[in-house]
Amino acid sequence: MAVKTAGAAKRPGQLTIVIKLGTSSIVDEKTHEPLLPILTLIVDTAVKLRKNGHRVVIVSSGAIGVGLRRMDIDKRPKHLAQLQGSLSYGPLLDRCSVLPPPQALAAIGQCRLVSLWDSLFAHLSQPIAQILMTRNDIADRTRYINAQNTFNQLMEMGVIPIVNENDTLAVSEIKFGDNDTLSAITAAMVHADMLFLMTDVDCLYDKNPRTHPDARPIEIVDDISTLEADVSTAGSSLGTGGMNTKIVAARLGTLAGVTTIITRSSNPGNILGIVRHLIRASAANTPSSESDEQQPTNSLLSKMTCLNVTDASTTEDAPPPLHTRFLPSNDPIQDRYFWLLHTPSPRGTLFIDVGCYRALLNKAGLLPVGVVDVQGQFGQQDVVRLAVVEGSSPPSPDGRRPESTAQEVGRAVVNYSASEIRRIMGHQSVEIVGILGYADSEHVAHRSHIGFFRRQSRPHRAICRRAFAVSRKVDAYQVVGSRKRTKDDAMASTATTLKGQPLEKPLLDALLRRRMFYTPSFEIYNGVGGLYDYGPPGCALQTNIVDLWRKHFVLEEDMLEVDCTVLTPHDVLKTSGHVDKFADWMCKDPKNGDILRADHFVEAVLEARLNGNKEARGQKVEDKDDAKKKKKKAKSEAVALDDAVVKEYEEVLARIDNYDGPQLGELIKKYQLKNPDTGEIPSEPVQFNLMFQTSIGPSSNLRGYLRPETAQGQFLNFAKLLAFNQSQMPFASASIGKSYRNEISPRAGLLRVREFLMAEIEHFVDPQGGKKHSRFHEVEHVELVLLDRETQLSGKTETRKMTVGQAVKTRLVDNETLGYFLARIHLFLQKIGVDLSKMRFRQHMQNEMAHYACDCWDAELFTTSGWVECVGCADRSAYDLSVHAKKTGAPLVVRERLEEPLTIEDWQVDIEKKKFGPQFKKDAKAVEDALLATTQEQRDKMASQLTSAGSVTLEVPGVADGKVDIKSDSVKIEFRKRVENTREYTPNVIEPSFGIGRILYALIEHNFWTRASDGGDEARGVLSFPPIVAPTKVLLVPLSSNAQFKPAVKELSQKLRRLGVSSRVDDSSASIGKRYSRNDELGTPLGVTVDFQTLQDGTVTLRDRDSTTQVRAAEKEILAAIQSLVDGSKDWATISSELPKFEGQEVEMAAR
Repeated sequence: MAVKTAGAAKRPGQLTIVIKLGTSSIVDEKTHEPLLPILTLIVDTAVKLRKNGHRVVIVSSGAIGVGLRRMDIDKRPKHLAQLQGSLSYGPLLDRCSVLPPPQALAAIGQCRLVSLWDSLFAHLSQPIAQILMTRNDIADRTRYINAQNTFNQLMEMGVIPIVNENDTLAVSEIKFGDNDTLSAITAAMVHADMLFLMTDVDCLYDKNPRTHPDARPIEIVDDISTLEADVSTAGSSLGTGGMNTKIVAARLGTLAGVTTIITRSSNPGNILGIVRHLIRASAANTPSSESDEQQPTNSLLSKMTCLNVTDASTTEDAPPPLHTRFLPSNDPIQDRYFWLLHTPSPRGTLFIDVGCYRALLNKAGLLPVGVVDVQGQFGQQDVVRLAVVEGSSPPSPDGRRPESTAQEVGRAVVNYSASEIRRIMGHQSVEIVGILGYADSEHVAHRSHIGFFRRQSRPHRAICRRAFAVSRKVDAYQVVGSRKRTKDDAMASTATTLKGQPLEKPLLDALLRRRMFYTPSFEIYNGVGGLYDYGPPGCALQTNIVDLWRKHFVLEEDMLEVDCTVLTPHDVLKTSGHVDKFADWMCKDPKNGDILRADHFVEAVLEARLNGNKEARGQKVEDKDDAKKKKKKAKSEAVALDDAVVKEYEEVLARIDNYDGPQLGELIKKYQLKNPDTGEIPSEPVQFNLMFQTSIGPSSNLRGYLRPETAQGQFLNFAKLLAFNQSQMPFASASIGKSYRNEISPRAGLLRVREFLMAEIEHFVDPQGGKKHSRFHEVEHVELVLLDRETQLSGKTETRKMTVGQAVKTRLVDNETLGYFLARIHLFLQKIGVDLSKMRFRQHMQNEMAHYACDCWDAELFTTSGWVECVGCADRSAYDLSVHAKKTGAPLVVRERLEEPLTIEDWQVDIEKKKFGPQFKKDAKAVEDALLATTQEQRDKMASQLTSAGSVTLEVPGVADGKVDIKSDSVKIEFRKRVENTREYTPNVIEPSFGIGRILYALIEHNFWTRASDGGDEARGVLSFPPIVAPTKVLLVPLSSNAQFKPAVKELSQKLRRLGVSSRVDDSSASIGKRYSRNDELGTPLGVTVDFQTLQDGTVTLRDRDSTTQVRAAEKEILAAIQSLVDGSKDWATISSELPKFEGQEVEMAAR
């Protein structure tokens, strides 16, 4: 069933009534036989309620009791051992080798009980449905909503659901514990108006009526926390409840807004009388009006349940049957938070300090700095207890916090696992990335995922009994929701918004989630790390970026676009080097099994030691932004180091990207580097291949991979592309498509994912002549910000500005073609709206480069995650074409006819096949290939040896012992002239590779800023995308919902579509300013307002998103202005100078 918000609308006067029946109410305690007279009356009552238009749910116990009778057992066992100790097993059990536990008895009894219910209801033509639940079934929010939907669908169909705990499967960890609790949770789930708890007494009394004749009934309870009643009535021998459990159920029910009633089960007709009395009493005490007839039932009930209607004078009817009625809360818990607080079984406990608790009560999120201890093992998105710690008592030696120091106050859904929270607790949010190496969120738990119990509803198994005088607000139920920003919430990061404000990533993340730019894939199944779905605005933004990329590169450069398969056979990637080299060096902690990236680990520990040295010397310790990414940081100890050691550490850190796996292993051993979490030295670094492996075809014999890049398909099609291009060089191919990498820890949102969209170019160029480019002169003036290899090797990160022409002239950039594409990349990123002050080109260091590259520059964009590689531009030389040609024998070369024949004098090899073949037999081809692959220098020496000795030794890998003897009678090597009419060469490749997802996210950060609301400090997010890439270009806004505006809006929408301009109509009831504001969050650059003046003279207003200024002109002029703004031929300053400004309606500021 599809997940949706539960709660179907009720018809006027319709109530939802839940009736809870205990085992003792329907099963004889001695004979274990069903009490048919009582059951018949219950069925009759339920059917009458249905005929009166109400919705009914029955929560029924009794399965185990009926099972006892079926198996002829004397009493209910609590577990197997008790059952085996029973004195009377009965004739059926005498034949059993294994005695049934309670779960088995429940399964036996449930069949008969449901059959009985079905038979009784069938006589009155009332359909029923059976629902069995455990706490685990609804602990997950999605499954809870699905259960809600099931209930609503059944009741809308006129069916009476009969609910019981699934005792067949339940174990102590997932049981509700008693059906009273189950009935309260069910009542909350179905948004019931009344919950009847049927018991063996008429109502609650202030004393035990059996021993105190003067005991007085308690008929109305409006504050359950002040209730003083006798609860000595225990559960029956067959049941699990008693009066105490009914009080707990009443507490839960009233918190959820449900009127909860206790009355005698032996007279089910009491239910009809109580319902009828309350409805009539409500009508008598409510002023009649025309509007009252249409008011919702819930509103009627809220008035009704607040009345003390026990006085017969309020109605002409007789007083209602004796009962106790618990009035519902005037401010009931919202459905989501009721689920959070009362449905899942917590997986662990977070202990927080008093200051953190105060902040949470004031609607802040839970930050790691406020967490003082963690208990239990739990994962991300699990529900945990929140316990406030008073004072600072340390945990006991076994790791448990003394029970006298904390009190459970609420629940939270956490963003991090227990092990992760243990590492970040007590730290500032900005330190999370440094500690974990990633940051899913600055909050341990988001604001909307935290709820606090009311004091009277806190669990009885509280961690401590001491009262906390933290805040009076503790008495009120608190749900942490949205709030206004404060300066304290800003991330301590150098990342800023478009307007220079500190960039608050949680605020941006909330906007992106709320407006569905992207969302975790499979989220209702708790998601999979590194996989994301794009929503409508995200899809549109990505499509616009890709479309502009295609125009900027493919069309502008006459590139040949191809679309190649994602599945790639093993041999292709083995030949390309990806199978052996597309990997990271990882090491493993021998104690906890944590996988550590070796270079990050070495860097973190050495940096921690250097920081400890500074602390020991009294020097200031400052965090430095890493040149490429924020590494995991270790806690530092204040230990002074010798100057020579400090210098050695600094030299290692400056070259950290130059070490391979074995070298990193040597560093770990040499410096005895230990994991700060365990104190253990990790294992030797090993390579972890980042490709997703699969099998192709049903036999699974053909191994393959999901491609890690789109390039290989372009290389393998080179010969065909060259022919398509009429053998003209140079040329470029391009491909846009998905690639896949099995990231070890994809925790940085769209910046590190396992499936991503790439746009790659392979520019094939003749290596002869210095790789010049015919259009280089067009871009040589473009100024770039460069961070070269030598600067990085010196341990610095200072950049320098220079034009592409200067960079190529000084050989900082190796050749014109590489420089040309660096400039084109710069211009593309500028065109889509990247902040140029947050962009640089960083040169790869030698062993940092991919295995196929001889030089590489990355276009890096600065974000809240530091500098992020978004575009790589590599000189792949002739690597790929050469290795594939060598492996397959395919001629992946260019042959060009020379204008003048070329006379060449060199050493040439002649093979006498008739003698050569018999001499080497099956190895002849390998020997021939090795012979023809020799250089001119080698052939010179070999010719001399053949002449003087009559043979020569040649190394041939894979043949015999790797060496063979070549004889002069089968091979001749002579120095002579030859004439070449054609030239054959393997092209070099310059490859710009674009990570579209990273560019998209960086673009969002670079164009995000906040605008204060009028007269307040609440920040409203704005995404100032350039019109050319904005998801939607124009917002069409009628001034109001007046039907006269619709034709004009529809006509405008059609005209914009014909112009190829995307638009969106917002004709909601919100004010026009609010409609503009929420579309500012979507990045819509332009807004057109249709108002009453439009109907008179055909003019409309055009609003600019960033300045909020407006112009007014005829529709034709406005459409032309929109077209100019979208295609980039004009900016808003030009448009506002050409068209009349409009200041007549201060609609926007008024709405804000």
